[in-house]
Amino acid sequence: MFQQALESFSDITVLEILAFIVPFLIAIWIDLHAHGSGHAVTMKDATIWSLIWIACATAFGVFIWFERSAEAASLYATGYVLEKALAVDNLFAFFLIFKSFGLTLEQNQPLQHRILYWGILGAILFRILFLGVGAFVVNLSPYVLVVFALIVLWTVVKMWRSGDDDSEVDYCTHWSVNMVKRFAKVNPSIESRKFFSHGVTPLFLCLVCIEVCDVIFAFDSMPVIVAVVRDPYLMITSSLWAAAGLRSLYFLLIAAQNKFWALEKAVMALLVFVSAKLIGSAFGFHLPNVVSLSIVAVILASGIIWSLKFPLPDEVAE
Repeated sequence: MFQQALESFSDITVLEILAFIVPFLIAIWIDLHAHGSGHAVTMKDATIWSLIWIACATAFGVFIWFERSAEAASLYATGYVLEKALAVDNLFAFFLIFKSFGLTLEQNQPLQHRILYWGILGAILFRILFLGVGAFVVNLSPYVLVVFALIVLWTVVKMWRSGDDDSEVDYCTHWSVNMVKRFAKVNPSIESRKFFSHGVTPLFLCLVCIEVCDVIFAFDSMPVIVAVVRDPYLMITSSLWAAAGLRSLYFLLIAAQNKFWALEKAVMALLVFVSAKLIGSAFGFHLPNVVSLSIVAVILASGIIWSLKFPLPDEVAE
């Protein structure tokens, strides 16, 4: 089994590595350069960049189609859609973190953008780490899938509990923030608009909190991707293309967070399906890739359609 785990990585060619790394790094550089001025992010800007990232991910999917097969492309697409769906709940958590630190005002949008820049880079690194380990471990024993299924179900429980709890978490007292405060001098002002100014500023504390949440999110999403996409190359590339566009997606989601209220419920239903698929796979039951992708698409589309058909009272009033 150990040899089989190693062989899952050995099938990746140099061409496939370069075909991902080169355009991915170029796209990241262009995105950072385009947003380097620190201007406020408009809905038009966020929409355009979200579409650009989707186009880049789609172009890479076309490469997978021709380089490997249509089946591999469908696996890649499933992993990408799953990662985007899971990001919805994660990005709303980022909003609550910004709200705790008083950074949700429009004039603080450039600060959110800067923090998300480092946060997304952290998300990319953590996903490489966890997905690499997950792709290796999943080939060691089929019973690992059962463990992953339990992790996914625990994620559903956490989402359900957070949905029932109307009180907001004060991330200013998060354990990661308190730990930094124990070892560093804190300057409570954000007027410098820097992470460090006569000590660490609230911007740095906010970044620390987001990075710690990134670790948790990356760990939670790993078994979900593993459930559908076993190939390490497809698993990592689909997840990273999805993660790279999260910064632009964040500003879109926050603006429309009440319009798609049922999307979180759809994500929970999706995770239940994923956990069932993991358990089934552990005992030899395999669901065709096209069927998995179709189920994922139907569940997410149902959440969107339900939200639009039955808007929240506040939305109707507007």
